[in-house]
Amino acid sequence: MPDRRMLRSSRVGVEVFISRTLSGMEHRKHLFILLRWTSGYLRAGMRFLLLPAVFYFCGFAILTWPLLPRFSTHFFADTGDGFQNVWNLWWVNKSLTQLHQSPWHTTFLHFPYGTSLLGHLLTPFNGLMAILLLPLIPLVEAHNVIVIFAFVSSGITALWLSYYLTRSYPSSLIAGAIFTFSNYHFMHAQGHLQLVSFEWLPLFVFAWYLLMTKPSVWVGVVTGVVLFAVILCDYYAAFDSILAAGLITVWYAIRERDVRFLFRRSHRLAVVSFAIVFSFTTAPLCIALLRANASDPMGGHPSDIFSADLLSPFIPGTHWRFAQLTHPFWSRLPGDINETSVHVGLAVISLLVFTWWRRRRLASSPALWYAMLLSFYILSLGPVLHVFGRPFSFVKLPYHLLEIVFPPVNVSGVPIRMMVMVQLSAAVISAFGFEMLFKRPGVMRWFAVTLLLVTSVEYLPAPLPSTFAAVPSYVEFVKMLPDEHGLLDLADDGYAALYYQTVHEKQLAFGFTSRTPTSVQQHDQQLISTIQRGEWQEVYCQYHIRYVIADDSAAQQPHPAGQTIYDAGHIKVYDLEPSNVCSTH
Repeated sequence: MPDRRMLRSSRVGVEVFISRTLSGMEHRKHLFILLRWTSGYLRAGMRFLLLPAVFYFCGFAILTWPLLPRFSTHFFADTGDGFQNVWNLWWVNKSLTQLHQSPWHTTFLHFPYGTSLLGHLLTPFNGLMAILLLPLIPLVEAHNVIVIFAFVSSGITALWLSYYLTRSYPSSLIAGAIFTFSNYHFMHAQGHLQLVSFEWLPLFVFAWYLLMTKPSVWVGVVTGVVLFAVILCDYYAAFDSILAAGLITVWYAIRERDVRFLFRRSHRLAVVSFAIVFSFTTAPLCIALLRANASDPMGGHPSDIFSADLLSPFIPGTHWRFAQLTHPFWSRLPGDINETSVHVGLAVISLLVFTWWRRRRLASSPALWYAMLLSFYILSLGPVLHVFGRPFSFVKLPYHLLEIVFPPVNVSGVPIRMMVMVQLSAAVISAFGFEMLFKRPGVMRWFAVTLLLVTSVEYLPAPLPSTFAAVPSYVEFVKMLPDEHGLLDLADDGYAALYYQTVHEKQLAFGFTSRTPTSVQQHDQQLISTIQRGEWQEVYCQYHIRYVIADDSAAQQPHPAGQTIYDAGHIKVYDLEPSNVCSTH
């Protein structure tokens, strides 16, 4: 018969064994849950970030070929507004990392009095990206990375919005391509980096939609942060975002039959959290801009010229690969050709019609996105109707009322840029349409393939410009001169002078900005008159401008009264100091 001690010892041993076994199983269970959770996030990251990024990058590379081989030698932009946006990247980096000051004011342009940059399309978000990139790569590569990033990330955020609404991955991937590879996007890639950078616009619309449908404090905070990212990219996109948010809010107020639904307990904390973030981020910048324009008007574009034609979404414009086929249309359009190519695509429009026709078969209604598309299309037409380039001034449109109700909108004056929201709405609706087509066999799938083939032709962009990052020898010479005085560049146009400033880093008299305050324009005119009168002593003594770059071959250009310190044929650099003595009284 076994001893009691032995039985007790055996029982304890078994209990310990069982306990350790169960404990090991519990650890393995936790490890399994952790691995499962991690793999889920990895799969989501692959599906919604990495794979779309590769897809849209390859699409950009193919559609813009042979741009990528010039990545390290050419700016992916023109020599006009493209150079201005290169300057923006340089200035945000210099102001924050070297001068430790706000980037919204500078004396490096319009020296010595300087200018506010609140009305200038500075695109600080891209400047912040440049701060991260410039220690690693040169300015030309940093600029090109930002261009590529804008195209890739715009497609990704449009995919996120479309997938949430449709739960169809292939359809959403196509929707992202329709948005980011639109004629509108490639048109502004000529040099409008601020308008290329609308990557946060779909994400804000997505976040605001969640704020209406699934409100939470976290959603409110994220919505406020994303709106700040939008306004740091572009004022136009921020204004469109706020209008879109208003439209979505009104839509749900009508649906809920309660204009005060935002004050319900379900929405209250979410709206308050958004309002708090908005008050500390976007609101101060908006208020500063409005106050600056009220006290020192900055001007704007004439909205009746920079409006969409009624037929613009249906007929390809100047930045289509086969634009000569539609020359009779776009040659009649007023305004800048870098604004009028806003073709949505006949294939996409056909899909919009099909989706509306079959909308009852969808799990969720796309009616909101049709309302948004129509609303922004009407606003993009501007204050008066244009058809085939001909204005009908007696037909007043809603944008005219918007100018009356909200006068600060005149600072922009480019209603055609609202077509970006039309393109986003069309992309989202296309995701609904392709979702239906992919689910149905036979003819419908062939219809989807046909639409994709036609869209790929309609969206072929004209070759994008690329500008060799050349720096003249006289700019390198100026770079070595002392920095305490200003520089007057009479040899280069305003855009080139901006780019060359990123090299020599001297404070420039004059300078090109998107919106120049009236007081600065008046100071500029006084300086111009002083130069034209040949009063170089006043230029040096009163305006503290010491160096002048002049082109002796240019007709009617004033000849500086100073010592020639650099001579490269017709381009000369003068030093005004040896020839001008300032009074000490």
